[in-house]
Amino acid sequence: MRRVGRYTVYAGIILVILGMIGGFTALFRDADSLAVNLLALVPLGFVVLLVGTVVSQLSGTPDNQE
Repeated sequence: MRRVGRYTVYAGIILVILGMIGGFTALFRDADSLAVNLLALVPLGFVVLLVGTVVSQLSGTPDNQE
């Protein structure tokens, strides 16, 4: 379960990065509807990041310890 939390954290980071870069690029190119959709990935990425952090912290002992 700890591994799932770690991968969820990585997915959240990727969503935030893609949303920020893609959204601001679309804003500068005057593609407003696309920018809104891409910038909506940022809060979603933070939620996924938070869920991954909670799952990895509450899952118990690390994988290499028994």
